[in-house]
Amino acid sequence: MASAATLFVEKGFDATTMTEIAARAGAAIGTLYLFFPTKEALAAAILAEHAENLSTQLDALRERAKDLAPAAIADALFDVLDEFLAKHPAYSALLDLPGDDGWRRAMRVRRRGQIAALFAQAEPPLPAGQAERLAVIVPQLMRIPLALVGEKKLRDGVLEELRLMLARHLRASAE
Repeated sequence: MASAATLFVEKGFDATTMTEIAARAGAAIGTLYLFFPTKEALAAAILAEHAENLSTQLDALRERAKDLAPAAIADALFDVLDEFLAKHPAYSALLDLPGDDGWRRAMRVRRRGQIAALFAQAEPPLPAGQAERLAVIVPQLMRIPLALVGEKKLRDGVLEELRLMLARHLRASAE
């Protein structure tokens, strides 16, 4: 799975073949097909593993972020998402594959619910509608720096601007 994830990031899902994945993993192609009958099944397994990891991190953040101000929660959320996406670049690469097989939709709904719950427990709590909207917006904001692969200084600067924009927005909406 690690070899496939690396290739999906390097070459893209469509350009990666099962033969390349097996070669990178040092495994026989038959062994790969024994566990993953299709490239799509392999991608789904990787995405599911990463999604579960992210959910665990979001649950842990919820415990740590009780009674924080909305801007502080947003900042902590940016930290979690930035670290997660840096460690698991295949997550973003696979999240938007064509087709919606239901389980990806359920995964997105779960993630949005976790993020909305973070903002709903803020002090002062955000209204449910605003928390739900931010649960859609924040993950999309985190994807912007992903387009800056190999441009670390610019990427970090863009990420900081996004943090500041959201913090200012949250402070202004609290007034």
